[in-house]
Amino acid sequence: MNPAFRFARGGKVYKELEAEEANQIAGFIRTGIISANDDYWMPGMGDWKKVSSRQWDFPKPAPAPSAPAAHSTRAASAADAAQAQAAATAPSSSAGRGHACECTACKKGFNEPAKAVSGYSVIGNATIYFLIGIGLMILVYAIRDAAADMLFSIDPKHGYILFSIVAGVVALVALSLFLMSGFELISAAVTHGIYRANPERCPYCKSPTFVKKF
Repeated sequence: MNPAFRFARGGKVYKELEAEEANQIAGFIRTGIISANDDYWMPGMGDWKKVSSRQWDFPKPAPAPSAPAAHSTRAASAADAAQAQAAATAPSSSAGRGHACECTACKKGFNEPAKAVSGYSVIGNATIYFLIGIGLMILVYAIRDAAADMLFSIDPKHGYILFSIVAGVVALVALSLFLMSGFELISAAVTHGIYRANPERCPYCKSPTFVKKF
């Protein structure tokens, strides 16, 4: 059978009709056997299209005039060859439709939606930065006398200046860690607010509006 019409739903072909059955398609659509949202393909089409994109009122085929047997055989063979070639070059009904989800904003397909970063992991990073900063400050105050004496013994003239510079650098590092911990907490709050309503999003445009096909 070399069908003149193929109908697919959810990426799978479920109905094939020959050219002589074209006048039945409108009835199938009215009765719901074929949905207007289904895809269809005919020989010569470059890609599948929606059933709703065209009219399906075909007149009943007129009886074919009689012809010599040899001519009919040649014509049938040529038609079969043309249909076989068209079927070989027809796009698969699942081509471009193999993804489990499709974004309604950018129209791209994907299998797994992007998910929000766990707020607990972000808070954990902030806690680590904060504790390291506290540890550095405690270390500076704990060894300041010994460090000052050591630097003074190395360079009596500039020992305390060197100690002040080293202590200032450590304090700046600690302050930077405190700021990083604050930014991490803010990031956790923003991420939680954005993803609270819908934690799954399109991995391409980050839109929360996408359709799961199956």
